Amino acid sequence: MQMKSIWALLLISFLIVPLGTVVAKPATAKTDNKQITAGWLESIMLAPWHIKLRAKLDTGAKTSSLHAVDIQRFKRDGQAWVRFRTGDKKSDAVFKPVELPIKREVKIKSHHKDATARPVVELNFCLDGHVYLGEFSLADRRRFNYPVLLGRRVLKQGIMVDASTTFTLPIDPQQCERLLENMR
Repeated sequence: MQMKSIWALLLISFLIVPLGTVVAKPATAKTDNKQITAGWLESIMLAPWHIKLRAKLDTGAKTSSLHAVDIQRFKRDGQAWVRFRTGDKKSDAVFKPVELPIKREVKIKSHHKDATARPVVELNFCLDGHVYLGEFSLADRRRFNYPVLLGRRVLKQGIMVDASTTFTLPIDPQQCERLLENMR
């Protein structure tokens, strides 16, 4: 009889503990109301060059990546900088030159090659009337379908991904320009 009581108590405790976990409201660091829902593909505008690019929103990637060609590292006032050109692969004519300080380096491992170091820069971009700040590793993304990959570090700023939709958020270049000008 005593053994049945112990088993009954164990069973009840196993049922109650998960309920408490499910019912508990998770703490969140987000205090603003900038939560948006985006498709797994969207258009963004890079600041301050007003470059409109197609972006893949990838919850499986941690760091974001930007298509860059002619990458050249150099020093400016003793600090590491990078010069590159970026644009949408569909229209090479609108590739624009960019110069930015290098925030950090990432090592990318490949199955067939040695690890390579990529510069990481910090960029503002506009999406659905909001401005976001993200770190982007620079890479030649010609072999990929989209020039920008937005990873979890950017997405956790309030961008939910609806994997069943694409290009659902409008890009208003004038609104993006106003928002970006207000940040200066």
